[in-house]
Amino acid sequence: MDELRRPTVGDLLPERFEGLEDRVKERLCEDPEVGGNKLAWDLIGSEVEGALRSVLDCDLIETLAKAWTTARALQDYADPAKHPPGDAAVVHLGEREVERELHPMVAVTIGQCECMELRFTLCLAAKFSGLALTIRAPYITGGSAGDLQVSAQLKYGEVALHKPQESRKLVLPGRFGFSVPLEIPRPN
Repeated sequence: MDELRRPTVGDLLPERFEGLEDRVKERLCEDPEVGGNKLAWDLIGSEVEGALRSVLDCDLIETLAKAWTTARALQDYADPAKHPPGDAAVVHLGEREVERELHPMVAVTIGQCECMELRFTLCLAAKFSGLALTIRAPYITGGSAGDLQVSAQLKYGEVALHKPQESRKLVLPGRFGFSVPLEIPRPN
C-alpha cells in the first residue's frame, strides 16, 4: 500500500481469489437457461472479480470509521441535551478493536437470462491505537494520527475466497477528514 494515499479496502485483498469462478458458476447455473449453455466461465469469473474489486475500491479509514460512530465514548455527542448541535470536541479513543462486516453485491446478466445478484461477505477486523476524533455534534468530521492494523476475509456464502489477509501496521495520515461527516447515532 502506498503511504502517500489513504488505503482502500481493496488494498487488503490478495491478487487472486481462490474458487471465485467455481462459486460464480455454481450460483449462475441455478438458472437452467444459463446452466444449459456452454460459456466462457473464466471470462465471467474474471469480470465478476473485476466488478467486486471495483466495489471494494473504497476508503478503508472511512469504512472503519462508520464502526467508530457506535463507540460508547461518542454516544453523548448524539444527545442534543448534553452536546448541542455543532458543539466541537476532540475525543481520544485510545486502543480499540473494531469489527465490521460488509456485503458487496455484484449483478450478473448473461444474454437474455434474468439478472442474478451475487452477495459476498467481507469481514474486517481492525486494531487502533493513538486515535483522536474531531467531533461537531452529532458528527465525526475527521481525526488525527494513530496506528492501524487490519485483517480482511472475503467469502461467498460460507466459502472463504482467500486466506485471511493482515495488513502491516499502518500509520494513519497526520490528519484526515471525511467529505461527508459521519453521524453518531442516538443511543437507544
